[in-house]
Amino acid sequence: MTVTWADLTEEEQTALKRMNRGPYPALSKAMAERLVFLGLAEERPRGTGINRSGRELVINTLLGARRE
Repeated sequence: MTVTWADLTEEEQTALKRMNRGPYPALSKAMAERLVFLGLAEERPRGTGINRSGRELVINTLLGARRE
């Protein structure tokens, strides 16, 4: 399942952008589980973190907005 930026809620988008900058301690358990389910994050020893797919989605979205 490929997830696009438009598929995400505003809350999910915000969480991914914050996770892309580094640890996001305020991330709720429910949101973390949702992002893992969508394949955009993964569980790590220090908590949930953005994965390669999530990072690519955020970066491509931000770069696309810059070009417009």
